[in-house]
Amino acid sequence: MKRIIVGVSGASGMPLALCLLRHLAALPDVESHLILSPGAHAVLEAECGLAPSALHALADVSHDAACLGAAPASGSWQHDGMVVCPCSMSSLASIATGAGTNLLHRAADVTLKERRPLFLVPREIPLSRIHPRNTLWASEA
Repeated sequence: MKRIIVGVSGASGMPLALCLLRHLAALPDVESHLILSPGAHAVLEAECGLAPSALHALADVSHDAACLGAAPASGSWQHDGMVVCPCSMSSLASIATGAGTNLLHRAADVTLKERRPLFLVPREIPLSRIHPRNTLWASEA
């Protein structure tokens, strides 16, 4: 059984998160762990007309983004990778600099530290000069 963390931040692109979680739910050998940031709640409602419970229902396990003591915050908790979809520029900056303020950021930081796959799906345009730098830093990590 593969264990995948899906982080959903407050960026535009909620239909992508919905599609990803639906695909993962259809795979019998995948256990999905959802971390939904507080910013994602409003964007999910605006873009999809859905409450957070719709995403939680698609995940095998949901973790409270405010709970930094949850399993994905620990390097000893085994998983096979993480996807942040969509990834806001704020989350990208937190991940790239290791300045995690919630479980989504911390889980991504641990994923990098443990050298597990981390996929970031940034969705904001236009980009300032800071955003590509943060993308590069995250890539180099």
